Amino acid sequence: MTRLHLRRGRAKPLWHGHPWVYSGAVARVEGECAPGDVVEVVDFEGRVIGRGFSNPRSQIVCRLATWRADEALDAAWLARRMGEAIALRRRLGLPSDRTDAYRLVNSEGDGLPGLVVDVYGDVAAVQFTALGLQLRAEEVFDSIERALGPRAIVEVGGQAFAEAEGFVPQVGPRRGEAVAVARVRENGLAFEVDLYAGQKTGLFLDQRENHEAFGALARGARVLDLHAYAGGFALHAARGGAASVVAVDVSRRAVERARENALTNGLAILAVEADAFHYLEAAPRESFDLVACDPPKFARARKDLDAALKGYRRLNALAMAAVARGGVLLTCSCSQLVSEEDFQRVIAGAAVDARRTARLLRVSHQAQDHLVPVGFPEGQYLKCLWLAIQ
Repeated sequence: MTRLHLRRGRAKPLWHGHPWVYSGAVARVEGECAPGDVVEVVDFEGRVIGRGFSNPRSQIVCRLATWRADEALDAAWLARRMGEAIALRRRLGLPSDRTDAYRLVNSEGDGLPGLVVDVYGDVAAVQFTALGLQLRAEEVFDSIERALGPRAIVEVGGQAFAEAEGFVPQVGPRRGEAVAVARVRENGLAFEVDLYAGQKTGLFLDQRENHEAFGALARGARVLDLHAYAGGFALHAARGGAASVVAVDVSRRAVERARENALTNGLAILAVEADAFHYLEAAPRESFDLVACDPPKFARARKDLDAALKGYRRLNALAMAAVARGGVLLTCSCSQLVSEEDFQRVIAGAAVDARRTARLLRVSHQAQDHLVPVGFPEGQYLKCLWLAIQ
C-alpha cells in the first residue's frame, strides 16, 4: 500500500484524532498514488497512524478513515460504518413521530470522510464532498439501500467541493423513484424540501435544535427571522405564540416556500423578499423583541476572511439596532474559517457600533446528529450566540 510519510512534528494532531493530512505535512510518498486511492499514513519515525483516501490534487492530500493499521476500507467497512451511524441516530431518537428529517452521516464525524447523507422521510439525499467515497458511489448507495430501504436515493449538489476535489457531481435520482420534493416533519412542524434547488441538501438540519429553542422564547414577542430560507425560525416562533413574525430572505423561491410552509401548518407569518442589510437599514429602531440572524457563509476561502468579518460586524450592528431593549438576538455564523473567538470579538464590535449592550446568554452549535470528531475544530463550523440586548 502507498505510504505518506509525514514531516517531523506534523503527526501530533493526527494521533489525537484530526482526520486531515495537509499537503505541507507530507515529507515523501512511498509508492504510486492515484487520486482516490487508499493510502497509509506514517509519522516521521515510520509508525503507522492510520489509513485514508488520498487526493494529490487537493490541499487535503489524505482524509483519514481509520486509525487501525489492519482495517481495510472496503464495502464491508462502509456497511459497518453505515450501520453504526444508524444505530447512533436511533439512540438519539431519530427518526421520531415529531422529526423525520435528520443527518444520518456527517462525513468525518461518522468516520466516512467526504460523505453527507441526510434523511428526509423516506428519501435519502447524498452529497459527496471529497473524492475518495465519490469514486465508490455505487457502494455507498448499496449500503444505504440495504440499511434503510428508502423510497429514493438522490444525489444533491456540492459544486464547490467537487471543483476543489476534481470530480463532477452526478446530481439527480440515483436509486428508486425520481423525487424532487420531499415532505417532512421537524419538531412537529411540516416542511416541504426542494432537494435540488435548495440550500445544502434541502433544509438547514443543523439548526433543528436551535429552531425549537428559539420558538420557546417567542410567546408574545415581535419576531424577525433574517435569511429565513424555508422559515425554520419563523415557523417555530409563530407556533410558540409570537405576537407577530416577519421572515426576510433575498430569494423569491425561498420566500414562497416559507409562505407555503406557514400555510401548511396553519400559521401566520409575513414573508418578505428583501436583502437583509437593506431591510434592517429601513426598519424602525427597536421594533422587534426577538431576532434570528442566520446568514449564508460569508468566508468561503481564507482570502475572504477580512471582508467576512466586516460583513458580520455591519449586519449585527444593524440587527442589534432593531432589537428592543430587553430583547434577544440569536446570531449565527456557519463560516468554518471564522472561529468562535473571532465571531464573539466581531459581535462585541457590532454592539459598540450600534451603541447597545450585548450580554451572552449561551452559545450553541449544530444539532447533535451533526457529529464532530474530538480534536477536529474545523468540524464545529456553526456558532450561534444568544444575546440579551439593552
